[in-house]
Amino acid sequence: MTSSNLAFSEQSAVTDLQGILCRQRDSFKQQSTPDMDTRLNRVMRCVDFMLECQDAIVNATVADWKHKPADFIKAVEIIPVINHAKHIKKNLKKWMMDDKRSPDFPFNVVGAKAYVRWQPLGVVGVMVPWNGPLAMAMVAAMDAFSAGNRVMIKVSEFSPATAQFMADTLPNYFDETELAVVLGEVEVSRAFAELPFDHLMYTGSAGTAKHIMAAAAKNLTPVTLELGGKSPVFIADDADLDFAAQRVASGRLINAGQACIGADYVLVPKAKLKTFSDKVVAAIQTMYPCENGATDYASIATDTHYKRMHALLDDARKHGCEIIQVDVAANADLRQFTPTIVVNPPKESRLMQEEVFGPILILTEYDNLQSAINRVNDGERPLALYYFGKNKQGQQHVLNQTISGGVAINEVMMQLSQSNLPFGGVGHSGMGSYWGGDAGFKRFSHARSVFEQGWFNKIAAMLDPPYGANIQKVLKMQLKK
Repeated sequence: MTSSNLAFSEQSAVTDLQGILCRQRDSFKQQSTPDMDTRLNRVMRCVDFMLECQDAIVNATVADWKHKPADFIKAVEIIPVINHAKHIKKNLKKWMMDDKRSPDFPFNVVGAKAYVRWQPLGVVGVMVPWNGPLAMAMVAAMDAFSAGNRVMIKVSEFSPATAQFMADTLPNYFDETELAVVLGEVEVSRAFAELPFDHLMYTGSAGTAKHIMAAAAKNLTPVTLELGGKSPVFIADDADLDFAAQRVASGRLINAGQACIGADYVLVPKAKLKTFSDKVVAAIQTMYPCENGATDYASIATDTHYKRMHALLDDARKHGCEIIQVDVAANADLRQFTPTIVVNPPKESRLMQEEVFGPILILTEYDNLQSAINRVNDGERPLALYYFGKNKQGQQHVLNQTISGGVAINEVMMQLSQSNLPFGGVGHSGMGSYWGGDAGFKRFSHARSVFEQGWFNKIAAMLDPPYGANIQKVLKMQLKK
């Protein structure tokens, strides 16, 4: 297997991007429809990479983040890749089968066939963010491989150690014509998005996604966007407050809040706001006791994002918000930000205008469930939505009256871990789905319509000119309800 070190300079990266794409496209033309064994071999090499390099993955991640628990890194970066590979291996044969359809009358009575064949697209571009680059890159690559494609990956410049590790190590597992890793900053990202891929997938912010779409539009490249947004949590009157508080605190503080489907703000009945706030504080103290020295608590990924967390709190103070900081022995030298609850920030505050993406939890009161629904619907459509409450009618009311990428009821974040549920956003939280079920396979495939004529091959000619009795018969049969 030939390999290439893709850790080139910014300018050489921009120059060689087209070359990598051409080499992958040429290789694809030589084997445009890989068989199932070839596809699974590529999928399993992703797993081999993650398992064999797990300690190096931990080291690279910690180098970028300053501090993140090793067990947590393996749980969120490696296990999802393994589980996804198992799901693909179990189902790929079924996914690759032609999807048979019924031909319309009269073709169905003369032996005609109609079906959809799932065809590889060619070369898929994948752009991954800094908060979970390895898992997101590998899952997207495995979905693209399952559909028979080649893959180019652009890793965020905000994860330099992880990106360099991937660029240095993945060539030991993949030829450049199968999978290539591209390094670089803004200019490289811009040039990457402008490549004439057969499909481009971007995970990141909605603001940057607008530029990605504009760049892809130059080549009419179809895009999948996995974004984020302010994911709300509904606490119903009949919710178990102890359980809800524990799960909300867990969902907000996982990865120190740097998760796209993390709980962003919580809508609580006015009469229960203080009780719920106290229970969230207790849940945080239980998960991150000070005597453990925040060993299980992640850092903020970059200095820029750490400063942004402080800026969000400063803005909340200016608006006179109640602010509750929960001591977990966070170490500022490691960029650990103390978990914070902000109560009832006004609509015009930065906390209510921006996705938090950090360990700040917003609690906001409501008078009745419909007013809470209206408040959510007044904003952009979120990537995730959560509901805690026992009443089935209340659950269905929120499901029916809101729109979001995904939902979990009486839980947080678990919709992403289900192997048969697609993952994706809607509106400002994304476009298109992948990961669960056959969503990724179909996302990176072309649904090619195929019609095969039956034994009576003159049937379509009945509509040919010169028009006369035959077409009159057809019109008489068809022009009616």
